[in-house]
Amino acid sequence: MLQINHLTITHLKDLTQLISDLNVIVNSGDKLAIIGEEGTGKSTLLKAILSPQLMTNYCILEGKIDNHFPKIGYLPQALSQKQEKMTVSEFLYDNLDYVSFDFNAFYQMAARLDLDIQSLENRNQSLKSLSGGEKLKLQLAKLVGETNDLLLPDEPSSDLDAQAINTLQAFIQSSDKTIIFISHDEALLEKTATAILHLELIKRRQVARASYFSGSYTDYMTYRHKAYTKQLEQAKNNRRIKAKRDAKIQRLHQAAEYNVRNTHDSTMGRLAAKKMKNVLSLEKRYAKEEEKMIDFPEEMDSIKLFFDDIVPLDKKKKLLSWDNHDLSTGQKVSLTILGQDKLVITGRNGIGKTRLLTQIYQELDKNHFSIGYMPQDYDSVFSKGMTALTFLTQVSDSEKARTLLASLQFTRQEIEHSVLELSGGQKAKLFLARMVLAQNHTLILDEPTRHFSPTSQPLIRELLRNFNGCIISVSHDKKFIDDIANLRYQLTDKELQKY
Repeated sequence: MLQINHLTITHLKDLTQLISDLNVIVNSGDKLAIIGEEGTGKSTLLKAILSPQLMTNYCILEGKIDNHFPKIGYLPQALSQKQEKMTVSEFLYDNLDYVSFDFNAFYQMAARLDLDIQSLENRNQSLKSLSGGEKLKLQLAKLVGETNDLLLPDEPSSDLDAQAINTLQAFIQSSDKTIIFISHDEALLEKTATAILHLELIKRRQVARASYFSGSYTDYMTYRHKAYTKQLEQAKNNRRIKAKRDAKIQRLHQAAEYNVRNTHDSTMGRLAAKKMKNVLSLEKRYAKEEEKMIDFPEEMDSIKLFFDDIVPLDKKKKLLSWDNHDLSTGQKVSLTILGQDKLVITGRNGIGKTRLLTQIYQELDKNHFSIGYMPQDYDSVFSKGMTALTFLTQVSDSEKARTLLASLQFTRQEIEHSVLELSGGQKAKLFLARMVLAQNHTLILDEPTRHFSPTSQPLIRELLRNFNGCIISVSHDKKFIDDIANLRYQLTDKELQKY
């Protein structure tokens, strides 16, 4: 069992509370999913569960974490620089407990993930040369081979292809181990989680809020929606009551004030003064009651973006026409893209999807189409010293950019500080905001949903579903593909297949 009592985590850099007075019990066999926008302390909490000592350099921990699981396995979001330089063999045997390691489970998991361990070892490659998906598969297979009682995977599906995500899902569902994992993948959450811990920063990202729910992700979202609707109605009703009270107080106040000013008889004057005192007393009572009134509900994952003024290309306009076009990864591709197509490209990890998307972008850019581009590596686009504001003012005026950033709940510091310091989720919002301001009629998106919280992903899908231009995307997100794509392609070793 794992018990968290009154845990508060404060970031040393700006003394922001990421987690406030958290109380959670995780029992053996539970599958607890931690969800929330980036920058809310999910990874920090996972590291604190692994070892509170890991926090001392950048966080203050108050409260208690009682962990009764003997062995813990941890899968980080990113490998260390030291690990990136290792060969596959060096990584596999690094800190390996030969006595307890289950090599059969390791090789079986690698096979199910379509990972050829023998081939990778023979090539003597460093981990740095592998694709993100290949690195993640390697870590997952090793994690399964270790005989741990508690598993702590941080975004275990973020770089995986569709087949590997299904394998991961089946493992979590069938495993008797306790698993506390972070995920943005709605489908994975729906099919695996037995409890939800939702971390948020509300009130302009100044107040930490944690919501624990025992049950499935689907049930949590239903509960959350009902609670939101109930609070909204209560808040509206309270505001109606307040408006009536304010009007009543104003009338009584004006009448009492008039009587005080215009009464010259001493007896009547005392009565008028008493009435004024009663009005002031009533005012104070109402003010105290209003302090207890329910506030309007706040959600930090609200995304107020709309492609209102886009002028799309003609639906018959050819943006691209390739016939047996040679890709840098060796495949021959035949592909036609029209002005209002919405196509999604899938394929296994390392097959060359990102390179294909880059070549499509370069081809369209030569023809001077208005393109909004969201790469997989956001930082490749940002220059040193660039702020969120300067990134958007490249395509819009400052006032519009500031208004849009404020509606996306960017704080003043986030607007004016280096964009490289932002979380992945905030950077992803920036790219979408830029596309809205630039009024691009063609969007090229490489894994667009990977950094958005599961609660905000439906809003992203709605935004893109209502976009009336052309979308060319790489994605393994099943809900995104089902909602957005009217054309689907799979990149194989030899060609691009329509399916």
